[in-house]
Amino acid sequence: MDVTWEPVGQGDLAGVLLGYEIRYWKDGDKEEAADRVRTAGPVTSAHVRGLNPNTKYHVSVRAYNRAGTGPPSPSTNVTTTKPPPKRPPGNISWTFSGSTVSIKWDPVVAKADEAAVTGYKMLYRQDSHSAPTLYLASRSRIDIPVPEDFTHAFVQIRVTGPGGDGTPAEVHILRNSGTSMMVEDSAARPVPHALVVTASSLVLVALTSHLDL
Repeated sequence: MDVTWEPVGQGDLAGVLLGYEIRYWKDGDKEEAADRVRTAGPVTSAHVRGLNPNTKYHVSVRAYNRAGTGPPSPSTNVTTTKPPPKRPPGNISWTFSGSTVSIKWDPVVAKADEAAVTGYKMLYRQDSHSAPTLYLASRSRIDIPVPEDFTHAFVQIRVTGPGGDGTPAEVHILRNSGTSMMVEDSAARPVPHALVVTASSLVLVALTSHLDL
């Protein structure tokens, strides 16, 4: 989640402001058990990672200096998004046409406890030593330009959406007389330069504080 707040006014400060402390705790837990993230300097926003999906949190912000933390802002609530679908794209096939390879797969439909699918991400590598190229697709097919001497490539496809990126399906594409080839999904190997996206929710907190040394 992304947390933003209004800074402490200069007239409310006693001493040097070192930063702000964000406290967040699950609904039903006590504030004393809150997790904490501290910023350095007069920033007015922070990105908090590692939250549980589909969970309600309470959030408050405090200014701090060498003497400790000041009083908390009024707390606010935010609910994180559902997790992405666990099922990877399946029934992947491809067709060559000149300098293009068309790749398609069965669309992934989110379950009731999963976040919606808004598109797909595909990592494409010409060979195991080359850097992957990221392609984005809004539907379950994509056309990729390839060189005339193309023989094979490695591809990983996964869903993406407000809940983040899903489990990848990995295939090894081979040129085979321009015909389609059906492959079996595999999610065993990790994604190169895997992208992890956390749900972001904007939290506006009014903050006033007085710090005494």
